[in-house]
Amino acid sequence: MPRFLIRRVLGDITDEQLDAAADASTRVREERFPDVTWEQTQVVRTDDGFTAYCLYAAPSEQRIRAHAAAAGLPTDEVHEIERELAP
Repeated sequence: MPRFLIRRVLGDITDEQLDAAADASTRVREERFPDVTWEQTQVVRTDDGFTAYCLYAAPSEQRIRAHAAAAGLPTDEVHEIERELAP
């Protein structure tokens, strides 16, 4: 299954709002998008607030975007992973 890296600019949100977004993502995936797998997320603080880099497996970019819209999450950038490098 293809894997995707999603960049989400979340802005100045609280830890509670960040946790609520993760909960919404999980709930929506379980209810409506069983073919989408959330593998991991790394969150960084930038000048614009929090930015999340999320790794998902899904049948298509359209499914990634549909899941995000249903969960109320931004999808500022979506890139299909071409290959993986490891040390």
